[in-house]
Amino acid sequence: MAKLTLSLSLLPTLSLIARTASIVLPPINTTFATIDSHTPNLAPRVPGHYPCDCYIVSGDEPGYFTDYKFWDFRDVRLPHSLNSGAYRPSYANMWEMETIPLSQTSFKEDWQTQSWSRQETTDSTVPMVNDDANAFFAKHPNLPAASQLVLRTTRFPTHSSSAEVESQHGNYFHASIRVRMRLMSREAISRRPWDTAPDVNVVPKGACAGIFTYRSATCESDVEFLTSDPPNTIHYANQPDYDTEHDLIIPGASEVVTTVPVPWSDWVTHRMDWFENQTLWYANDDLQAVVSLSVPDRPSILAMNLWSDGGMWTGDMEMDESVYMGIEWIEVAYNTSTAGDMPVETGQRHRMRPSKRTRRDPHEKRQTSGHEARERCEKPCYLDKMQRY
Repeated sequence: MAKLTLSLSLLPTLSLIARTASIVLPPINTTFATIDSHTPNLAPRVPGHYPCDCYIVSGDEPGYFTDYKFWDFRDVRLPHSLNSGAYRPSYANMWEMETIPLSQTSFKEDWQTQSWSRQETTDSTVPMVNDDANAFFAKHPNLPAASQLVLRTTRFPTHSSSAEVESQHGNYFHASIRVRMRLMSREAISRRPWDTAPDVNVVPKGACAGIFTYRSATCESDVEFLTSDPPNTIHYANQPDYDTEHDLIIPGASEVVTTVPVPWSDWVTHRMDWFENQTLWYANDDLQAVVSLSVPDRPSILAMNLWSDGGMWTGDMEMDESVYMGIEWIEVAYNTSTAGDMPVETGQRHRMRPSKRTRRDPHEKRQTSGHEARERCEKPCYLDKMQRY
């Protein structure tokens, strides 16, 4: 895999975007001949021949972002099992022999797996341990010759083994984030694309998957999927959304949508637009929620996780059960800022976080706001319609 910036070009569908944009490519050239209707928007939405100097998104607020990245996880070279051609249902776990940890690929330049742990509390009755081995690349269950990034959480007798992946840099300051993902059971993720049996995906209860920006417990936007909920229910929030002193939900800081058109047990592109005065969330380009309270106002990391701790929020998983989060790609249009800013806050207590954490980002850069980007933008690219105007 190579990380390329500026004006080099590999393929017509993966040409590089001028100026500030960069695309992180997988180890071998991505081809799209085998991709079917399960996966729309296969290439970066902004064609490389557009000389973009800012990026605009659909909706009432265009955003005016100065930078763009697209991480494609569908063509990662995987280890090959000698038995892979003789797949039978009894080989349901054999696919794990054909995986590679994220930390052993060049994607680690931009994304790091976490290894912190958290002991049980009065609410969280199961110790939680993040493990590097729970973030890996594996074969795609629906697309022949394709791969996916996978996060996994498993319930063991003594603890819950979980996964969290965070951006290496914490200087994202307003962004439009899109993640194409699906929550799966062990049977669904080990399925082969040529299987004739129906793609049955009954995800075990008791886990939580999240996509979020994070600076501190009081500076975060997130979208969360609880596998104990019906699969058309998604939680959207700016943090804090809960008053611990009075044991109350903070009105207006979150929304729970129970009628999302496509369930999280299917492939969906989840989008979060973090602007100065509001956060908006979409599922497959359909607006689901808008929150204007507690909007994050500091540079942040981007992160995804999959976890369980036996608490009131997640519930508990059955022993030896696993939940999987498959991710095809991540796309981000964003502005940045690190000048004069402190590291990501430490010592915060958060339902998804350890009691202590540290963060540093040596790459200092002058703050770029949406207003500045708009003033400097002469050749905008419309991210969702691949249209320059």
